[in-house]
Amino acid sequence: MSHFTLLEIWRPRPEWYALSNQKKKDFVARSGEILGAVIEKGAKITGVYKCRAASSDGWDMMGYWEMPTFDLVSELADRLDKMGWNRYFEQINFVGTATTAEDYLKSLVVESEF
Repeated sequence: MSHFTLLEIWRPRPEWYALSNQKKKDFVARSGEILGAVIEKGAKITGVYKCRAASSDGWDMMGYWEMPTFDLVSELADRLDKMGWNRYFEQINFVGTATTAEDYLKSLVVESEF
């Protein structure tokens, strides 16, 4: 079974800092429910890192996931978007499948069929 790796980087937007502590707590609780739902479907969080001090452009956090299907990657993104994640956090996602350095280098020189 192929799996996908999801790398997320994110940082809070000014709108996040404007929320009251109670609204932040409610938002975090809803986010946790969504994370729990995709974990129950086979997603695994393999690492979460605070990175602001060492990153360019002030990115705050970085997270790695292993996902059994691309549909689950999409489900996570869609559910977070619908609950307002992107209103409060700027985020960039990268998705890929595992390969080896050797296979990647070989793929660079495969002759075209044309």
